[in-house]
Amino acid sequence: MSKDFLAGLMFAAFGAAGLWLGRGLDKGTASAMGAGYFPAVISLILLVLGLVLAAISLLRAGERPAGWDWRAFTFIILSGIAFAVLLKPLGLVATLVVTVVVASLAGRLLGPVPTLLLAAALVVVNVGIFVLALGMPIALWPRWS
Repeated sequence: MSKDFLAGLMFAAFGAAGLWLGRGLDKGTASAMGAGYFPAVISLILLVLGLVLAAISLLRAGERPAGWDWRAFTFIILSGIAFAVLLKPLGLVATLVVTVVVASLAGRLLGPVPTLLLAAALVVVNVGIFVLALGMPIALWPRWS
């Protein structure tokens, strides 16, 4: 089994799970989309691309998968959990900084200064998109009351 084959199976599994989890949502039509239309399309694309990747990987030799990098796995999962747990009490700005710092512990690619620059850039982009452009009611700062 090659890395491409396993990645294809993973993509296909996520696509199938998305289709299954969204089965009860109203899909509507392309001209009158329901709540489940976009998730169904994305899940179907993911499923098909995963199957294609897995099939192509069977036709050529690929790189064998290496062992698990538990450090990376742990810190990436922890960063997602940190975002979910900290968004409401800390607000978007602090939560994004904490999330980026925790995720950066997964590897040794970025030092402290590039990590903080990345966090600052992500804060600017996320505030610009979600708060300013889309007008989503997301608190930017902690609420101390």
